[in-house]
Amino acid sequence: MAAADQIRRAIAVVNAAADGAGDEEITPTEIAEAIRDCLELAETTAMPKVRKYLGEALDATSDGMPADFVAMTLYAALGALQEGRSLH
Repeated sequence: MAAADQIRRAIAVVNAAADGAGDEEITPTEIAEAIRDCLELAETTAMPKVRKYLGEALDATSDGMPADFVAMTLYAALGALQEGRSLH
């Protein structure tokens, strides 16, 4: 899965948690797992700025920060990814 798609998936998980959508409650562990999946991609390994934002989102999740803050940080990672691609 492309890094952008994986980051979008993590954003969707965070948004679902914020909205309380569905019958199941989404836990911080599930959010952290979606973010870790992004960090494990080779494409993000080569982009320090993207990794920085993903790491901040992971830390924010661990610290119990609001979902909207985590989502904004993931959107920043997505923007940095797109910016990094345009430079290559």
